[in-house]
Amino acid sequence: MTNPRRARWFVVLLVGTIYGCVGPRAADLDDLVLRDSTYLVAETLEPFTGRVVRHFASEPDRVQLEGTLREGAWEGELTVYHESGRVRYQGRLSAGTPCGAWVENRDDEPSGTVYQELRREIESMGIYPPCPER
Repeated sequence: MTNPRRARWFVVLLVGTIYGCVGPRAADLDDLVLRDSTYLVAETLEPFTGRVVRHFASEPDRVQLEGTLREGAWEGELTVYHESGRVRYQGRLSAGTPCGAWVENRDDEPSGTVYQELRREIESMGIYPPCPER
């Protein structure tokens, strides 16, 4: 026989874990207002803080860009995808400025072998000043 109290705690733990992994829903970047390089909440014109995404216009179910804004400026990891799903740009930002190592794939499709692809990614890597400690 199952202990109801244990089952209830299991459900609470499971829901909390799922929410923690998924986190709060990201805002659509196109719903924000861009003024003087700062992303604002359209209704209040206050700087936005939180996760954002942008979807491809041709395929609204596919993510084109995902990242985080703090006080309206890019902060933390940013990833931009080609339509093929391949990473176009990926790296960290601090107060809107790139920092650390960035992957910058100009080409939409990978090239040939794994070795060729790895070599091309290393050659296309951008190195910026280190990200500040937070």
